[in-house]
Amino acid sequence: MDAGHGGKDPGNTQEGLLEKDLTFQLSKSLRKAAEEKGYQVILLRESNEFIGLNDRIEKINEIQPHLVLSLHANAAHNTSKKGIEIYFAEGEDLNETNSNFISKLTYNFTSKTIFKEVNIKTANFKILRESNHPAIMVEFGFMSNPEDLAYIKSKKGQQEIAKALAASL
Repeated sequence: MDAGHGGKDPGNTQEGLLEKDLTFQLSKSLRKAAEEKGYQVILLRESNEFIGLNDRIEKINEIQPHLVLSLHANAAHNTSKKGIEIYFAEGEDLNETNSNFISKLTYNFTSKTIFKEVNIKTANFKILRESNHPAIMVEFGFMSNPEDLAYIKSKKGQQEIAKALAASL
């Protein structure tokens, strides 16, 4: 699992919160929830360290995971924008692993969290494009939206998001 950003790269910031901290905390919660279901989860970063994209991709391709999950928190100039965005590699057909995960994830996010908007998109993100394994990027709410931010920074919100992600495996 790829907890977005880290170290010198804070990602989005809002009200003193750093995306790198939110993604790292969520990745630890998700690992716990997934391991309780019998899955082995490998975190690309085990601390607040910076790992460049090339190093992340190299590590992913060495590990050869069943699924790559890259976690991020979104932001937009329009503070009313909210919800979940799920990305897979641009120009690729949605493979069976990604398709099944995205379908389950959409259901679990809309039924187990406050998020009722899930947008599925393609993108030319390096981690999606260059991973040799099924890869999904999840933007779990908008830090720029007050309602999303309050939820994703709360312990309850992080637990519900982690459980929705784990239930989708």
